[in-house]
Amino acid sequence: MESVFIYLLKSSALIAVFYLAYHFLVRKETFFNSNRWFLLSGLFTSLLLPFFFIKKIILVERPKMAMEDLVAYSQLPAKTIQDVPVVEAFDWMQFIWISYVIIACVLVIRIVFNFTSLYRMLYQQQVIKKEQFKLVNLNENIAPFSFFNYIVFNADLYSNDELQSILLHEKIHSQEKHSVDVLIAKLFCIVFWFNPFVWLYKKAITQNLEYIADQKAIEQLEDKKSYQRALLKVVSHQSCLPITNNFYQSLIKKRIVMLNKNQSHKRNSWKYALVIPALIGFVLLFQIKTIAQEKEEATNTKNVHYGDEIRVVVDKNTSESELKKEAKRLKEEHGITLKCSKVKRNSAGEITGIKLEYKDKEGNKGVSQVDGKEPIKPIQFYKNDRSIGFGNPRQVRIFNNNSNEERLIELADEDSTKVADNFDFNFDFDMEAPEALEAPEPAEAPEAVEAPEAPMFPKHFWSDSNTETKIIVKKDGEKPLVILNGKVIEGDESIISKKELDELIDSSSKDSEGDKKNIYINWNDAVKIRNKAIANAKIQLKRMQPILKKEMERAKAEMDRAKPEIERAKREIEASKPEIEKAKAEMQQAKEEMQKAKAEMDTAKAELEKARTELENQKK
Repeated sequence: MESVFIYLLKSSALIAVFYLAYHFLVRKETFFNSNRWFLLSGLFTSLLLPFFFIKKIILVERPKMAMEDLVAYSQLPAKTIQDVPVVEAFDWMQFIWISYVIIACVLVIRIVFNFTSLYRMLYQQQVIKKEQFKLVNLNENIAPFSFFNYIVFNADLYSNDELQSILLHEKIHSQEKHSVDVLIAKLFCIVFWFNPFVWLYKKAITQNLEYIADQKAIEQLEDKKSYQRALLKVVSHQSCLPITNNFYQSLIKKRIVMLNKNQSHKRNSWKYALVIPALIGFVLLFQIKTIAQEKEEATNTKNVHYGDEIRVVVDKNTSESELKKEAKRLKEEHGITLKCSKVKRNSAGEITGIKLEYKDKEGNKGVSQVDGKEPIKPIQFYKNDRSIGFGNPRQVRIFNNNSNEERLIELADEDSTKVADNFDFNFDFDMEAPEALEAPEPAEAPEAVEAPEAPMFPKHFWSDSNTETKIIVKKDGEKPLVILNGKVIEGDESIISKKELDELIDSSSKDSEGDKKNIYINWNDAVKIRNKAIANAKIQLKRMQPILKKEMERAKAEMDRAKPEIERAKREIEASKPEIEKAKAEMQQAKEEMQKAKAEMDTAKAELEKARTELENQKK
């Protein structure tokens, strides 16, 4: 309601500006037709200009908050709020709105009553059709008036010459559709009844319409004095309806003065332009919307080299020429094909939808697509000697005490699952083509998130020429499984999957003797350790539920606004199923490559475990 209140104030101020400009600049000029359109344009400008805003964007620093701060905040005890008697203050704003609506309704009822009176007056009266006009001769003491094509008069009150002058005047009202101007002015009086300038505005409109009818009637009459005498004669017949164009509407003296006034020089028409600086000032003072945006890292950088690595960033302000330039550079310098399509922009020229596809000389492919109503966040494409894709690679540095070597493991924020402390991944997914999207259901409050399952990568058993590795798995009701140097030498290997075996090895006890290394696995004990870790993860996630709930509520509102886009996306997905099948094969290939990368991750994990153990020993 506050926004409606501000809108009414702004529109009222603009109405006052246009009225004052008319009153002091062009009211005494004989540009009656121009004045008519100036006054009407002033009303519609006052109605529409408050909706126009100039956006001013201010960049602010992104607030920094560590995960430790969020966890500490979630652990704070809730403060007890004592019951305090609440005294409700009188709602003045509600009182103002109720008063506004009541008075507006009274004015509407008044107009309806006028229409009803007009209908009763014309009901079952004899109507004479002449050209496009409908003449009604009433045997009542009423001033002549017109309403659209109806012209009402009493022929017994005037001579033949006077009646012809009156009919000519009213025909001009009817031909020029002056009744529309009167009704528009009435409607504005209903909406802006609290603004005194709107009532003066209505009076100025009706008075100017009389000037127009008088001027055009005099041009068609030979005797100007007889027309003026007709004006004076109808002074005594002033009974009329407010919604009609009356022959005697404004002060008779002003109309006669205007009839005898010399025509204004055309050079005086420059006065209309003096209202433009006032409108510009209004926009600069009240119609500038300041929008705060967080500073995005590397949004001004389109092509950045980090040693042997290349990165290309596409943000909301990237132009088509910049996209073509970067695609050409990648093709010529690095042999990478980067294709941009389905680019959509909003009214501010910001990108709201885009599809990026890449393909390099080794056959690596990838797609990143965004389609929404809000400006996109920066999309980064990178390639180095280790990986390629969309996202922001992060490096984890691992130090091996045995070999005195450092290794860098790169992780992409967007293209791959983020890495936890134990480097476990879950890449077990089915590459099926997506079904047509359904309209989103209302978002529910988030439940405690289940801990991720263990990775699907097979465990690689390695040994050198001097070490023998034996793995013994004991499971209730099953024959023990014995694996020597990666080969099953006893038992049924189907009792355990490679995925489960990886997890149990990590939580098992190890015994080394000479050149032999034995790994004993008790199934039940290992599962208990794993379940305890999952329970701890659930507790941490439950503490984050208030924050997640707030985000879900915001996401629900976004989803409701996105329903039309989802319906359109359904049709696009149906058309893109062949491409999805093709992408399925490519992702299967990518899955195999990621499985190879898991072997390196396992090695890094072992080195990290060793480093942790040494650090704990040093602390002791």
